Amino acid sequence: MGSPYTDHVPERRDKRRRSDLDLFVLALIECGLATPYEFQIRAGLSPGATIPALRRLVAGGWASRAKPGPRGRTEHRITLAGRRHLESSWRQLIEQGASGDVDADLRVALLALFIGGDRKIAVEFLRGAAEKRASVGHGRDQEPTHPPIAALYRRLRSEASKAVIRAEAAGILTVSNRLPSKAASRRRSQ
Repeated sequence: MGSPYTDHVPERRDKRRRSDLDLFVLALIECGLATPYEFQIRAGLSPGATIPALRRLVAGGWASRAKPGPRGRTEHRITLAGRRHLESSWRQLIEQGASGDVDADLRVALLALFIGGDRKIAVEFLRGAAEKRASVGHGRDQEPTHPPIAALYRRLRSEASKAVIRAEAAGILTVSNRLPSKAASRRRSQ
């Protein structure tokens, strides 16, 4: 049975978020990061996001888990199937276009740069993401009858949200211009 709070949440977006995060975590594993702690400290990803992603990657056969080491930390390694999946799947995310989620769109652009080795695709994707982000919230808000304090709060929150969205779109454009011209080798040194 569904929930009145979650019935309206689209599944496609959630699946998209998982797939871009999963591929990004797989790319990080290939680069030598191996534990949720390393993902947090070195890449800024939360354990709450990476632990489920690692479980999905292991279940899919794209990563393997080593025996727990000191302090119970378990390292992960990319499998041959995982390398193939990484090489063949990043482009689908590009083709789907920007999601409107800043973190997800940055991950997809970095996959294009580091896995696909194509700065031009990464920059174009980020520019599309910036356009999509900037267009969010341009609809006219309808003001139902509310007490004046509630209506003013809603209007001010809306204006603040629009300002944040404009700033995020500008930030995405800025980082698109700062992508390196050549991606460093993604494979860890042997």
